[in-house]
Amino acid sequence: MNLSIRHFKAFLSVVHTRSFTRAAEQLHISQPGLSLMMQDMEGQLACRLFERTTRSVHLTAAGQRLVPVAQHVVDEVETIAPVLSQLSEERRRTLRVGATPIFSASVMPHVYMKLRVTQPTLDLHVFDLPKPEVERRVRSGELDCGLGIFPRHVPEVSRRPLFEFDFLYVECRTAPLRLKAQGRPRRIRWDDLPDVPFVELHPTSELQQLIDKRKTASKRLRPEGGIRMNNLESLIGMAAAGVGPTIIPSFAAPVGPDVPVVTALLTDPVLSLGFHLITKRGREQPAVLEAFTGTLLEVIAERGERTYGAPEN
Repeated sequence: MNLSIRHFKAFLSVVHTRSFTRAAEQLHISQPGLSLMMQDMEGQLACRLFERTTRSVHLTAAGQRLVPVAQHVVDEVETIAPVLSQLSEERRRTLRVGATPIFSASVMPHVYMKLRVTQPTLDLHVFDLPKPEVERRVRSGELDCGLGIFPRHVPEVSRRPLFEFDFLYVECRTAPLRLKAQGRPRRIRWDDLPDVPFVELHPTSELQQLIDKRKTASKRLRPEGGIRMNNLESLIGMAAAGVGPTIIPSFAAPVGPDVPVVTALLTDPVLSLGFHLITKRGREQPAVLEAFTGTLLEVIAERGERTYGAPEN
């Protein structure tokens, strides 16, 4: 059965006007077109709805039974239509973004404040989550997009490279080792890293594995006994307190004149890694996603990372 709201509205119009001619005028269709629509409706319901003479139109018993049902269908659709339209508009103006806590703390506040000015009607929701949870919620549709370091293909997800970041050596502002980082901006070679215990992520971290690989390739061995932490925020906090130096992605670096740490770009080589935006493959995205992405890249450019990239599926 393939009855539409047009069938029910046309049926009720004939009922109320008691005339195919007047109903057709009311519906802005031809009288033969209305007759064909009612014949189609009767065919699908396998019953006659009207008794027609040259002078009048009367409902059959089946037609009388159908009237309250048809009226209910039309009323329900007309009631829900504006609600659905409003939901659709809200969907177009709402963006749910997942990002790791360090990115949410260091970058997203600046994105949020810019969008308040440039996109005042955007309803932005930022969720600070571990990277696996960002992936899961993007796949399930709970998030419109996710931000993070996704070096490998993620099932059911499209991956778009946004920018590249480098790695920074970080230590307490009062630490004596900072004088070894020369130049503006400060730079330090991997081979010149101090022979002291570092504050590091756990060895299972993909970032730490990349850093350890580079350290192993340098000419000098690093002492054991450093502190292992779970989050980049903890590395920065420990370094700021003077517990030991650390190495972090450049996007996570604290900025401003009053930060309690000094940083230096690690060179020879400069080690770079990609940062991505992920979305659920095949899902229609809110129209505001591109405005959000553009603003995010503006903030990243202001912080000094290198932007690039076409979408990668």
